Amino acid sequence: MLSEREAAKYPFINEAVNLVEELNLQLDELTDPVYSKTLDRGADRVIEAITVGEVSAVLTDPLTELLSFPVAIMYVSNIGEHFLNRRYSLAEAVRSYSLLQQEYEERITRIAETEFNWDIRRDPETIDGILHTLKLRYNNYLEVASTFHEPKWKLVNRNMDAGYVSLTGMEAARLIQVEVEKYVRQRVDIPIKIKLPEELKTRLDRVKKVFEENRAKLGGRSLPDEVINLAFPPCMRYCLEGLLSGRRASHMERFGLTSFLVNVGMPIDNMVQLYTSVTDFDESLTRYQIEHIAGLRGNRTKYTPPTCATLRTHGICRENDSICKRVKHPLGYYRIKAGRLEREKGEPSNTTPTQ
Repeated sequence: MLSEREAAKYPFINEAVNLVEELNLQLDELTDPVYSKTLDRGADRVIEAITVGEVSAVLTDPLTELLSFPVAIMYVSNIGEHFLNRRYSLAEAVRSYSLLQQEYEERITRIAETEFNWDIRRDPETIDGILHTLKLRYNNYLEVASTFHEPKWKLVNRNMDAGYVSLTGMEAARLIQVEVEKYVRQRVDIPIKIKLPEELKTRLDRVKKVFEENRAKLGGRSLPDEVINLAFPPCMRYCLEGLLSGRRASHMERFGLTSFLVNVGMPIDNMVQLYTSVTDFDESLTRYQIEHIAGLRGNRTKYTPPTCATLRTHGICRENDSICKRVKHPLGYYRIKAGRLEREKGEPSNTTPTQ
C-alpha cells in the first residue's frame, strides 16, 4: 500500500488519487479548523507557482501536502485564467521532476508504466562514456520528446535499438515532467465556478491578489517603452504568455513571436532574455536564431511575421476581436491598436511597423 509520504510526493499517481477519494471530503468539511493548514498550503502551492515558477515539496506533514494538491487545483480552476493554468501546471511538473531526480530507476519506471502506459524497461548500456540505464519504446518517446527543441532530444540524435530509445534516469524523469504537466493542465482547465465557503474564499482572494500583483511582470509589461505591449494582437499575446509561463511552444509560435518583436522594435538583448524561461535554453543558439530573423546574419533578410491565415492554419489565431476582423497581418493589428492607444492619450502615434 502506498504510504502517505509517497502519495504526497506524487499526488498525480492513481494510488494517491484513490487515497484522497477514500477520505470522501466534502467542500463544507474543509471549513473545519483541522483543515486550516491544508487550505493554507493549497494557496501557497499556487503562490509559489506564480512567484517562483516551481512548487516546493513540503513532506514534513504528508497528509496536508497530499490534500493541498486538489485544493490548489480548485483555486486555480476557480480563477479561470489560461496564463495561470499554464504556469501552475508547469510549476507542479517541475516539482515532480526535482523529486524524481532523487529516485532509483525502478521507481521512475514504475511511475512511467503504471501512470502513463509507457513501454519502458531497464537495460543498462554506456554511450559516449555516459551510463544509459533505461530503454523507452520509440512511439512513447516521440509523443513526449517531440515538444523539445534541443538537438539532443531529436530522435535522429538518439541511440535506438529494436525500436527502443536509450535514456538516462535523469532524461526519463525529464520526460515524465511533460506528462505530469499535461495531467495537471487537464484538471485546472476544467472551470469551477461555485460559491466557496468564506474560509476558502479568503485564501482564494490572497492567491488572486498575488496573481494580479505579479501578472504585469509575468505577462511582459517590462518590455521597452518604445514597444507598445498593449497593442499586441491576441495571437502574439498568446505566444508571449506561453513563452513566459514556460510552455513548450511550436516552431511557428517561436518564429511568429520573434519576427513580430523584431518588427515592433524590441532590442535583441531583451528578446534573448525573454527566452531564458524556455526549457533547454541555450543563449548563444537563441541569439543566433533571433539575429538571423532580424536580418543580422545569414542572407541578411529581415523576416516579417506570418500572415493571419498562416497563424490560423497552425492554431495560433486566438480570441479574435473587432480589429482582427479588419486585418490580415499581426503588424496591421499592431499599427491600428497602437494608433488608438496613442490617440486616447492625446499623443501622435510614432509606431509605424512595416507589414
